[in-house]
Parts: sequence; structure tokens; C-alpha cells
Amino acid sequence: MELRQIKYFCAVVEARSFTRAAQECLVSQSAISQQVKALETELGFELLLRHGRSFDVTPAGELFARKARPLIDQLEDLRYEAEGVANGWATTLSVGYLSRYDGWEVQAAVTAFAVRHPHIPVHATAGSHDTLYRLILDHEVDVLFSDRRRALSDAFVNRHLFDGWRYVEVSEASPVAWPSELTVAELAHVPCILIAAPDQEEVERDYYRDVLGFRSDFLFARSREEGRMMVAGNRGFMPVETRAQTGRTGSAIRRIPLVGQDGQLKSEYYCYWPKARTNKLIEEFAEILSNLFEDSPNI
Repeated sequence: MELRQIKYFCAVVEARSFTRAAQECLVSQSAISQQVKALETELGFELLLRHGRSFDVTPAGELFARKARPLIDQLEDLRYEAEGVANGWATTLSVGYLSRYDGWEVQAAVTAFAVRHPHIPVHATAGSHDTLYRLILDHEVDVLFSDRRRALSDAFVNRHLFDGWRYVEVSEASPVAWPSELTVAELAHVPCILIAAPDQEEVERDYYRDVLGFRSDFLFARSREEGRMMVAGNRGFMPVETRAQTGRTGSAIRRIPLVGQDGQLKSEYYCYWPKARTNKLIEEFAEILSNLFEDSPNI
């Protein structure tokens, strides 16, 4: 049996069509049909029951395809890993992502990558913007998902993903829980809860105070979940950013748009990595992440 024959057969079963399988494998329909027939001849039993231009998969064919697909994936990963060792390529992937982002896309991208490459370890690290920036400069992560706070660098691949709308989350017990929108000035007398590691508290405070103009006292949480518990206890408000642009939402914790002179405030989100360290794994993960943001609705 040839690996090519097995791959073609699995493609036919998954596509349920010789035509679509041939298109996906970038070969002619006659070529893929001949290779599948050759595989059946070598095995000595039918994998497909052909009915003119259609076919049914035999029970043996279903079993063969189900067992063969993981083996093909393992062989592809083995080939890439061996080629990577020979050429000095990466054989693992380390992802850094913004700890305060309130969305599912990064987790979904990691899952999709792991499904495609089950034998390539994927490590994910959450952190603040500056923590992530330091990690990628120190070669501790390969690719970042984060907001933009600096001018874009030509030394990096900067792949724009979306613009995130700014909100604040407040307890329904808070005196600022009821307006349909809020400004930074209207929050000056309410403590601001930020998510940051101890060594990043000053950096985050300076950014929110000096760049975004917050004049509140600052409290710190180590995770989004801890921050929300502090909000629920009416200890302050927590800034958040999401892809969804909606009005005031929530009950126990209310999410209220944060606005400025030109309307609701926004932040740019990117996938970043150093150009000099570009490799196949990074590019594939970035493509998966980008597709998730393009395909998922802003709701």
C-alpha cells in the first residue's frame, strides 16, 4: 500500500465524491479513481460499492478510513518534525494571548490547531499586553494575540484581526449601573479594576491613566474571573473589550458602552510575530485565528 493511495481514499470518503476529493488533492478524477482501485486490488476486498457515478462505502471501507486518518496525520506530523530537525524549524508552538480579552476565538484556534497536529505540543500563556511583548522579545512565545498600544513595527508580521468595542462592567448595586453609556470622566469617582500580574500593575495603571485618561483609583485582579467577582461585590468597575457592539447588557453585572466625543471607544486587535522567526506552524495558527474572526458573527 502506498501512502498516497490511502490519503486519496480517505479524501474520497470524507468528501463523499471523487470529483471533490480530486479537487482537494489537486489531481485528476481519473487519477484518484485509479489509485483507490489499486488500493482495493492490493487489499483484496472492496472499499467502495460503485453505482455508476455514485458509490457507497462498504463496512470495511468505513473501518479502513476511520483507522487510516489518524495514521496519516501522525505520518504528516512525523515528516514535518523530522524535516524541522533537519532544517532547524520549530516543532512546537507557543501562543501568548491577552488575559483580559473576553472571547472564545483563541481557545478555538488552539483546539483547531491541536486537531490538525495532535503530536505537535501547543503551549498557551495568558498575560497583559506588556508581559506578552516581553515574552515574545525573549523568545518565550512564538505568536501573540493582543491589542495594539505601540506603533506597528516593521520587524513584526502585524495581522489585523478586528476592532474591539470598549465597555465597562459594573455591579447592579453601583451608582453608575443605570446609564445607557458612560464616559471616562463619569467614572472618575469609582475604582477601576484592572487585570495584571504584580510586576505589571504599574505599567497597566500608567496606560489607563496616561493614555486612556482614567482618573479613578486602581484595584488589581489576577484574572478576569477574579475581576468579575470584585465587580459583583461592587468594589469598582472593570474595563472590557469585545467584538460585539450592543447596548447596556446584563443583570447582576451590567456591561455598559464606554464612549468619547466620537462615540463608543475601540481598540485594535492583532496577531503578531517577529518576521525573522516566521515558520509554518506560526503561519498556520495565524490563518486559523484570522479565519475564526472572519467567519464568526459580531454578536
